[in-house]
Amino acid sequence: MKIQSIPLMLLHLLVSLFLISGCQTNPRSNVVGYIFAEESGLFAPYESNKPNSPTGSITGRVIRSGGITTTQGIAGATVIIAERSGIPHSAQTDANGRYQINNIPAGQYVPAAIALGFEENALHDQFGIPTLITVQADSSETVPDIVLSPKQPLHLPQPLASSVNLTTTAIYSATAPFPQGAAAWIQTFTYEYNGATIDTLRLYTPLQQSTLSPSAGPRVDLPMLFMVYPTYVDLWQTVSVAYAAQGYAVVAISPVADRLLDIEAHALDAIVGLTLAQSGALGSGISDQPAVALGGSFSSAVLNRIIQNLASGTTSNQRTASQPTTSQHTIGQIAALITVGGIGNAFDGASEFYAGNITVPIGYEYAIPALGPPHIIPLTFLRYSPVYAASQFPPTLIIHTAADTVIPIQQAYELEAALRTHDIPVDVFYYEDVSHYLQIDENLTDAGAEMFYHILDYTERFSQ
Repeated sequence: MKIQSIPLMLLHLLVSLFLISGCQTNPRSNVVGYIFAEESGLFAPYESNKPNSPTGSITGRVIRSGGITTTQGIAGATVIIAERSGIPHSAQTDANGRYQINNIPAGQYVPAAIALGFEENALHDQFGIPTLITVQADSSETVPDIVLSPKQPLHLPQPLASSVNLTTTAIYSATAPFPQGAAAWIQTFTYEYNGATIDTLRLYTPLQQSTLSPSAGPRVDLPMLFMVYPTYVDLWQTVSVAYAAQGYAVVAISPVADRLLDIEAHALDAIVGLTLAQSGALGSGISDQPAVALGGSFSSAVLNRIIQNLASGTTSNQRTASQPTTSQHTIGQIAALITVGGIGNAFDGASEFYAGNITVPIGYEYAIPALGPPHIIPLTFLRYSPVYAASQFPPTLIIHTAADTVIPIQQAYELEAALRTHDIPVDVFYYEDVSHYLQIDENLTDAGAEMFYHILDYTERFSQ
């Protein structure tokens, strides 16, 4: 077996700037390396996929750090390696933490692992540098142990609102063209967390039921619909207003540019916003019960990380409240999840991108290359892939259209299968319409209206 750390590998691959920059987690250097390699002809991700390409296999163990013995394996872990094109190969560990992955094209890879109750990790040396495993044709390579650490409970600073300098920046009302008469109060907030200013937190409440309304009756704690939007939150105002008008406190947030593609940072920002709302910091009249959360496209990956973080334990600012009885799968502060046109497996998404099989929106041409080469930096793609964390999900509604050329519907099918494998309650709404997800404007289609009410019905099931 040949095992090389990244610095040794570079001695043999100095001609490939793509690989050199790809060893960094900086999105800019990843893109520069990709552009250079592509234009110089050094990047050929599908060479290993030619018919009759030689293949080999790997075997190894996944163990826990700080185990009772040095050989304490983790059962049920998923081990993944990905080809340069993104195509994943995976296997589950047995009762002793052992695994075997077959039919891997000959080449060099960094394996990664994920397991319920543990932090995902990739094989690396004592300095934290990814360790490459060389897979040789017609042979089996033994991989050093992949070590996973138990997840630690998530803690937020206390008192949260003052610690993050929560500030109300505006209050106004707005309407939506659908359903008829939809209107809501809107409050905008900013807060500071982990070195960034988050200015995309919004609260939408029904115009007549909101505590902001002079004609409001007795206070009613509104159930919460937590929207994590993939693009700037105010671009989705009509959607938020439409759902708020149905009797919900819609707490909405979107990623901030300072975080770039740091999916973990985006997730923690959103958890702070969610916790502020459920602790009453955004104002009275919001139920402290777990919310129904919705995201789509990029933000579906953010929701995936939110779920995994909340599964590690409650936040320090969560109020004591009775848990809902609608499902035994209720996790932390989220009772159910809705993913709309969402990412299922980022490795498959990378593969489709490099094969030229998907439509890339303007301005996102280098979003996937920015994540780095999948065969060297698998953790980034793993964190974007809900299919490998499906056992941690609450009940989930999957919405996807077969007309989606950005994130193909096969991603939804794969996520559905993963959820069902783990006995997670799952509903689906698949359709053929070409309209934009959640589009609420004068061009709303019949499928769009049906989607709206489908989401509303699902939300009501978990808001009692």
